[in-house]
Amino acid sequence: MIQDSRIKDERSLGRSSSCLFLESCFLNRVSPRSGFSLLETLIYLALLSFALLAVTETLVAITRSYAALRAGARIEADGTLGMERLLREIRNAQSVDAASLLGVHPGMLRLKTTTASGAPQTLEFYAESGRLYLKENGVVAGPLGSVETTLTNIVFRKIETQRSQGVKVEMTLGSGAGSAARSENFYATAVLRDSY
Repeated sequence: MIQDSRIKDERSLGRSSSCLFLESCFLNRVSPRSGFSLLETLIYLALLSFALLAVTETLVAITRSYAALRAGARIEADGTLGMERLLREIRNAQSVDAASLLGVHPGMLRLKTTTASGAPQTLEFYAESGRLYLKENGVVAGPLGSVETTLTNIVFRKIETQRSQGVKVEMTLGSGAGSAARSENFYATAVLRDSY
């Protein structure tokens, strides 16, 4: 009787009989005495732990990959910047100064050149504290690259023929730490325009 009046009340509220059936099944299954067994709880915890471990490992792998990518991008940017400036100044130079340290690391390249107005100028490329620096007429113009990369090798080699002079540059840059550490070699050769 009580059940019938409840069904009538539920129908008057717009609920279907299938909804009432599911609700009664759910209410019958969940009672104050029932709950999850210890075995079910342990299985759910194990599954959750494996899922969290997989997500954590994925995040760590993504972080490592991103750090390695950033290190590679920094090396590429600084290597390109340093080499472009070196090659431009070598091409515009008149001669290589005898005081240059050639064929050794850390090398030092001193170029005799002129300013845009035609005044004589000396440019010096050298390594200090893991960075490539430029001096213009004995005054430090600044580093050629960021603090996030380290210059591990810089060697200048003079090339002379009967008709011209050139300079070969070998440079190695590194960046990053641990598994994200990257290193790259750069090589270039330029001929002094005023030498032929």
